[in-house]
Amino acid sequence: MISPTTPETQPVVPSKPTVKEAIPRVKYGALKTVATVYRIIGWVVMIGGSLFAIALAVMALGATGALTDFLPLTAGMGTVAIAIVGLIVSILLGLFLIAFADVCYVLIDIEKNTRSKS
Repeated sequence: MISPTTPETQPVVPSKPTVKEAIPRVKYGALKTVATVYRIIGWVVMIGGSLFAIALAVMALGATGALTDFLPLTAGMGTVAIAIVGLIVSILLGLFLIAFADVCYVLIDIEKNTRSKS
């Protein structure tokens, strides 16, 4: 006769404890700060340089001699050419500074997306 057997219990494997950080860890905080500063400086250079170049062109075209007294080797169209070059340079330099800030943000995003999920 077969005796009734008691079911055997399998050992319980303890689950891994979940660790939650009380304070979220900010990675690359300095890089985020630098990127933000470069973005602000880029916009200031682009807008400020453009306004300065436009003001220089207006002053050169409507100069009553005060500008040529202040800058002796400049006259009318020469100053307008300098203003146009200044406008182009300020826009390009501002765009490069903003692009550098975006590259910093891209590097942070790449690190975040490739971080191990374990």
